Amino acid sequence: MAYTKQEYSEDINVLEIRNYLLKPNLADTFSDYFHSKFVNPMNELGGYTLGEFKIDSVNDRFVWFRGFKDMKTRVKFLNEFYCESDTWKKHGREANEMMINSDNVYLLKPFYKNKALKTDKPYTVVDFYICNNTIEKVSTLFDEEYIPFLKTLNITDFSLWVSEMTENDFPRLPVFQDKNLLVTITHYTDKTEYQIKQKEIDGMSSALKFSMQSLITIHNQLLLLNKKAEK
Repeated sequence: MAYTKQEYSEDINVLEIRNYLLKPNLADTFSDYFHSKFVNPMNELGGYTLGEFKIDSVNDRFVWFRGFKDMKTRVKFLNEFYCESDTWKKHGREANEMMINSDNVYLLKPFYKNKALKTDKPYTVVDFYICNNTIEKVSTLFDEEYIPFLKTLNITDFSLWVSEMTENDFPRLPVFQDKNLLVTITHYTDKTEYQIKQKEIDGMSSALKFSMQSLITIHNQLLLLNKKAEK
């Protein structure tokens, strides 16, 4: 989904990547229910839905991005929405009944200030880089070498994030906070563009590839489709 209002994307300093495991074959049902019942009420309270996604060829996952201006705004929203709002009181139980697990959540902050977190393209790729005690070196490598390399490939529609390490002050909703994590979120016109660009990335210089392999312990990718990709 594109932003409900463009300004929602302009001042996001706290980001949640939420990956729900649903009961079998409920991805479409849950997605429709979520969008119709929760998105507008959450946006009105300051918890902005920045993207709603399915995982390609998976029928039991729903992934979405939620953004906040800051941690203070986040805890205020969470208390107002989950503890006080009529929306959650009316519809939360039915949503929970469709889910098996909703605790796969990363709490992030910008690596550097993003002008906008765009999610208006049909295909989104989230890269998780776990760097065991090398996050500072990896951050420097990305800033000085890897990001400039991506720009030479005309890959520019992306943002970078690291874990927000401020204490999660709403423990009812647990999150992952890993000080060794770097995340990139990149948007593509379609899956074909992603595959072409991925081959170009794989063709990076041997020196850059060696540096990344030496410093990054684990690299995982999440390939996401939004509703626009289904039309």
